[in-house]
Amino acid sequence: MVWPERFQERLHIIAHGEKFDVDAFLASSTLRPHFVWRSEAPLTSGVEFLLGDGRQIRLPDQEEIAVAYLKAHRDELRALGQFPGIEAFILGLVYVCPLDSTGFALGPPPALMRHALDIGISPRYYGTIEGRRVESSAPR
Repeated sequence: MVWPERFQERLHIIAHGEKFDVDAFLASSTLRPHFVWRSEAPLTSGVEFLLGDGRQIRLPDQEEIAVAYLKAHRDELRALGQFPGIEAFILGLVYVCPLDSTGFALGPPPALMRHALDIGISPRYYGTIEGRRVESSAPR
């Protein structure tokens, strides 16, 4: 499976850890991740659930999508967050900052925070600057 580009611009849920047994999780859960990776320590193994493209979805809409997903999959997500070996359990949202901005501060709305706390997931806002060119690390 090819790792997607622009990881920081995706509305997603990601769970991983050095001792996370992805295959044991998959065998015991009804959740089906979009991406799975398996690595030996000291690297992590994990799962990712894509909820949308953060560059194409306005932040308030991302937050609504996230709340709906957390509500719909509450028990399964709680089990994932408590699964042996999970060290990071993150809900990633994307804010596209205009190039001429001098700064920004973000935080989850109360409904999102309530569901995140109930499940045990940590909301993270990935800030990306509109118009900034990102050089590819691929050889030419």
